[in-house]
Amino acid sequence: MEEHVNHPKHYNETSIECIDAMEIAFGKQAVFDFCRCNAFKYLWRYKNKNGLEDLDKANWYLTKALTIKKNEESIHTMIKLHDKYKKEVIDEE
Repeated sequence: MEEHVNHPKHYNETSIECIDAMEIAFGKQAVFDFCRCNAFKYLWRYKNKNGLEDLDKANWYLTKALTIKKNEESIHTMIKLHDKYKKEVIDEE
């Protein structure tokens, strides 16, 4: 059976998956917003269209949105720690 949720063939026919190309072309915030909107769409229609498959797709997009935000927060935390370390080193000199 063809994969319809996690990595559908029609989004994976090149060396880069569509969602990753979108992130390169439009940026993380645009993809985050896109994922939120797609999740909303799948939650909205699931009872009248594809049932559990649409719930799985909504979950996939919410997970992708969460991953983007968590990675963003991790980067900000690393930058803050780096800045704090630099300040401590400078203050010690």
